[in-house]
Amino acid sequence: MLTGFIGDIHGNIDALEAALETLRAHRVERIICTGDIVGYGACPRECIDLVHQLGIPSVLGNHDHYTTQIGGDWAIRPAAKHAIRWTQAHLERDYVDWLATLPLTLDFGSFTVRHASHVWFPEWPYVIHRREVIQHLLFQPRRLCFNGHCHAPVRISHRAGKPISVDSLGNLLLPRNQRLTIGVGSVGQPRDGDWRAAVVIFDESREFIRLLRVPYPVEKARQRILDAHFPSELADRLLVGH
Repeated sequence: MLTGFIGDIHGNIDALEAALETLRAHRVERIICTGDIVGYGACPRECIDLVHQLGIPSVLGNHDHYTTQIGGDWAIRPAAKHAIRWTQAHLERDYVDWLATLPLTLDFGSFTVRHASHVWFPEWPYVIHRREVIQHLLFQPRRLCFNGHCHAPVRISHRAGKPISVDSLGNLLLPRNQRLTIGVGSVGQPRDGDWRAAVVIFDESREFIRLLRVPYPVEKARQRILDAHFPSELADRLLVGH
């Protein structure tokens, strides 16, 4: 089966539409989302509509979670908090309620999907540093996990008796006898120096992972953010992928 992965869409409908078109062109049989459909971008409603209408299963991301906490407060950057408040104000209640139904984990038998870590506490750690990686792998129930959150395509691997490896993700034939976590990168706000949307395709029969970068009308997405009167840093970072 060919499975496409998207994640960290962050209200960027222009990037999402381009990513989905690319996955359709590659004839994927299903698409899975690693969370954070909303936050940062100016089209949360449109992104939720598209994910929901296409029946794309998704886990809960931290920005999705924050959006459901009406009146809440969070230890995040002011620009991110502004985007959450705006998103709460511009989503009808049924959209917020739908976000609240998203699970923390999806288990497909041969692999799991999380937004961040399989560790329950602390919430939403970035699985890129040694301590967080070790904790995550200890609780990862399957050989393979797909996640998001760090906004960069990442490969985490560990073979018993060997050091843990954290590397940038490229096309990959899954190695034997290793536990792996694949960070699928970000559709709507990449942070690895490449502004293009990131999507991953997993060929389960061949155990092959392919990373694709998808150009999209980034200036249009940037202008949507500026027109919504978000902090300009949230618009400008789209152009540089940081």
